Amino acid sequence: MDLTQERLYLTPFPFSPLFPMLMLSLATQKQAPITKASFHSEYDYIIVGAGAAGSVVASRLSEKPCVSVLLLEAGKEAPKVSDIPSVAGSFVQSDIDWKYRTTPQRHTGSALIGRRVVLPCGKTFGGGSTINALIMNRGNRKNYDEWAALGATGWSYDEVFQYFMKLEDNEDPAFALNGWHGVGGPVTVNRQNYQPTVKTSLVEAALELGYKFEDVNGPTQYGFYDFQAILRNGQRCSSAKAYLVPCENRTNLDMLARAMVTKVLIENREAVGVEFDFRSSRHRVWARKEVIVSAGAINTAQLLMLSGIGPMDELDRLRIPVIADLPVGKNLQEHPAGFTAFELSESIQPVHKRLFEEENIAKYIKERSGPLVYSSGISLLAFLSNNSTGEANDITDHELYFLELPALYAKLRVGMTSKAYHQVFGPYEKKPILVCMSQILHPKSRGFVRLRSINPYDFPDIDPNYMDDPQDLKDIVEGLKTCLKIMSSAPMSKIGAKLFTTSFPGCERFRNDTELFLRCTVRAAVMSVSHPVGTAKMGQPSDPSTVVDPYLRVKTIGRLRVIDASVMPTIIWGNTNIPTIMIAEKASDMIKRTITCNPRESG
Repeated sequence: MDLTQERLYLTPFPFSPLFPMLMLSLATQKQAPITKASFHSEYDYIIVGAGAAGSVVASRLSEKPCVSVLLLEAGKEAPKVSDIPSVAGSFVQSDIDWKYRTTPQRHTGSALIGRRVVLPCGKTFGGGSTINALIMNRGNRKNYDEWAALGATGWSYDEVFQYFMKLEDNEDPAFALNGWHGVGGPVTVNRQNYQPTVKTSLVEAALELGYKFEDVNGPTQYGFYDFQAILRNGQRCSSAKAYLVPCENRTNLDMLARAMVTKVLIENREAVGVEFDFRSSRHRVWARKEVIVSAGAINTAQLLMLSGIGPMDELDRLRIPVIADLPVGKNLQEHPAGFTAFELSESIQPVHKRLFEEENIAKYIKERSGPLVYSSGISLLAFLSNNSTGEANDITDHELYFLELPALYAKLRVGMTSKAYHQVFGPYEKKPILVCMSQILHPKSRGFVRLRSINPYDFPDIDPNYMDDPQDLKDIVEGLKTCLKIMSSAPMSKIGAKLFTTSFPGCERFRNDTELFLRCTVRAAVMSVSHPVGTAKMGQPSDPSTVVDPYLRVKTIGRLRVIDASVMPTIIWGNTNIPTIMIAEKASDMIKRTITCNPRESG
């Protein structure tokens, strides 16, 4: 372990005398697999991307000993410090993040640099599961039934439920035995071993206002959620840790880091291999059976278009020979979140100071408890609706996050201009802060991913088209109204919760507890919660809006599949990591059913 490299990341720990011991304690869990320095010229399956989905597919296919698998990851191994839940946000805009920003947004972003929203996407083994907030959430059963109704045959909730169970290893007795959770799967799930004062007060406030606490991964998806996290003994359990580390010594699986795939090679309308850059040279490797693209909703769309699969007009514009005229890059959906901020009583120590304290670092080393397991400072989540009929119908419109944050995090994570940051957060930099985020769950707006050039190292244009549909703004604001109601309750008043008196430039003329103020705030800034989906839509081959069929095979192109969040026809009402793993588990089974090994090699 290179402590010098670990110290380069913006976490609170590098200058603590306990830092070497902290890093040594993390080494008890391997977080990334052994990678190779060389490779063969040919494999049965080539998988592009070792993120939440690609890690699963590589692991599951290589369970069949008679096939060979190559997994190509553009990023490097993540630092060990990324295993600590409390610093999940520290890796945004680092070398394990693609560092994407959206195109300038028309309906929000007046307080953001260039009106562009920061869009974190993991560039490392495990992908987004290595830099996200560790939230265990499947979404709403209605999402999957909608997929099936839209033409994704075989993807209804009852049909995918077994894969949610298969992936999970729930260690919390309160959840594990209720019939809705899996035990013994690769992804370890548990609750955070930390109960801050703020969380206690929030629970009291929610109950006082009549809200119920639910297992939102159980029979109902409506209510407050004392959330479970993707944790293994207090450390992050990324897809790389869950799926790749256990199979790193398989002789039929080769994994390469810093291997940037630039093109899928297609001959006679069949994928035959890939072209990629590795160790300063460009290489080609051939696939005997299939190429599987699992690069995420942004990179998958970019790679397919660079390979000649995409909208004809877009490819013609860049003089890319059109192999398949398909709507790749269309249908981009994402979850924007508006936010309001509150100061707390000075008796509550700011969260960043808690992380600096040697006593708390030592507690994490010895017990895996305390503030360091506080995932991104998130105390509670809530899945609520805009009206009173939502609970009865199990329909949710927004997901609320209650999180303690240092003020500076807002500037770095959201991408605010210096003027906006100092005007809103400047007076509160040294105070304890609680932020309530309202994330819209089923946005009506649709965006796109579009090539800027034929250079694979040029980022594509990413336009989620946030709030192009006015209903999206309304849904976010309704969630923020609930934030105000909860934060003004008696239990929150006892810990000194007060709405910031500051405002974004242009919002000063509105009183800060009014709907007009909230609308102005959302127009000024939203935050991406890193859930881009939909750019290679799944459905019936006869549907002109689809890119892949229900078996995730690219239409009109043989031996090529997409297996990642790109294929979601509509975005799920929740966090996308676990649903993406589910997609990969189900797709892996589809492929494995086509593989017949010699009985002596059965796997």
